[in-house]
Amino acid sequence: MQVDEPVTAEVGEDGLLAALHIDPRAMRLGSTELARRVVEVVRAAQRGYEQPPRDSPGLDALLQRLDELEAQADRDFDYVNSRLDDTLRRITE
Repeated sequence: MQVDEPVTAEVGEDGLLAALHIDPRAMRLGSTELARRVVEVVRAAQRGYEQPPRDSPGLDALLQRLDELEAQADRDFDYVNSRLDDTLRRITE
């Protein structure tokens, strides 16, 4: 990000646009030029983004936690389905 530019952009840790700053003097550029500059600085910020390596310990822990949450959700859905089956069976009897 260059401070002396009338339009600046930053991406977050996820690589998505996190901040866009448009200096009041950029309003003198006209809509077409302003739009071009916004696209230009956002793309430059995105190109500068570096993804964390796939073998990062933090990423491995996150993936493991997601697997655990998925397994827990499966167990919870099974429990809810069995309770619904029991309830429906009682209603129809």
